[in-house]
Parts: sequence; C-alpha cells; structure tokens
Amino acid sequence: MFIKNCLTAKKEIVTVTPDTNAKELFHTLETNQLDSIPVIDMDGHFLGITGYSYVMKSLINRGFEDWEQLTVRDALHVMEPLAIDSDFEKTLPVIVRYPFVPIVAEDNRTFLGIVKISDIEAVLTDTYGHKLPGVRFLLAVIPDLPRELEHLMNAISDFEVNIISVVTFDAGDSAARRILLKIHPTSYTDAIRRRLGEKGFRVLNVKEITP
Repeated sequence: MFIKNCLTAKKEIVTVTPDTNAKELFHTLETNQLDSIPVIDMDGHFLGITGYSYVMKSLINRGFEDWEQLTVRDALHVMEPLAIDSDFEKTLPVIVRYPFVPIVAEDNRTFLGIVKISDIEAVLTDTYGHKLPGVRFLLAVIPDLPRELEHLMNAISDFEVNIISVVTFDAGDSAARRILLKIHPTSYTDAIRRRLGEKGFRVLNVKEITP
C-alpha cells in the first residue's frame, strides 16, 4: 500500500493561511464541521495545523486579551508532515496523535493533501481481511527462526485452502512472536489445527469469523 493510493488531495479539503483571523477560522471550522485544519502559506507550503484547542491555548497564554486580533499564526501547531513517498506504516504513529496525517511532496514542503483516519482504517481492514468470513488461527512461534513462514505454508498446503491474510507481530516484546493466519471457510479446521501442532506451531486460538 502506498500513501498516494489513500490520499485526499489538497483540492478536496479546506485549509487556512497564517493570516486568517480567529473569527474567519471559527467560521471555517464550524461550516465544515472540523475541529482542526491544515495551515498553508501563499506558496502552498505546509506550516502546521490549527483548531479550537490550539486557539484556546493561545488565548490562555495571552490572558484572553484582544482575541479578535488573534490570527492563525498565533495559534499554529507545528508538526512534521510525511512525504508522499514515505512508507504507509509511518502514518500509524501520527494518526494516534492527530486527526489526520499531512502529506507533502518530495521537497518536504509543498502540501499535497491528507490521509484521514477512515483511510487508514480501510487499509487495515483490507490487510486483516476483517470483513471476509473465514477461520483465524493465532500462532506462537520462536522469534527469528529461519523460514518460519515457509514452514507454515507447507504445513497447510495439503488442505488446498485459500489464504486471506498472514500478519506477523511481536506480542509486547521481541521474545513473543505471533502469526495471525486467516483462511477462507473450510471443513478442515480441526485437521489444520492438529497439523500445525505437529509441525511445531503453538496454536493459541482458533476462531471462525462470520462478519
């Protein structure tokens, strides 16, 4: 998956400039039902984000004085965008802190658009085959054991099942590796479970999924 495949382009979203005043900012946020918004300069460069919480913080620091003179420049939150050629997984630590991920061109300045939470959710849903019926096996394996995935595929090859997804991850620490295998519905579930055990895989959980 590439960031460009789930990008909401600049022309499709609302932005403000550093010189936008507070009244206009509030109107833009309310009209578009937004809590925060990208800030772009006149050259199309991404500067950061702003929104209700950042304006409130700025007002507190100013002692709530002259709020009508406040501009976006006074309530600008600087954050690092991701380049369009960045790996998709780099969006994950950003989206847990912000409502969207700003994306820029290879020059690391020119604003191209954003990746939204819904876009990332859709990618993860596809990765895990979340909406597809099937059988999910959660396996525990020895970390860094050579050809582990090859052994897994060989173990189930006799059953001629269709694989929906295979995801590997560490369960809290590097000494607890997990493999999440999801296959299409099959009558061989019990036989596959026994075969995996015979091949040295520790089967932690087996669950039939019916979305």
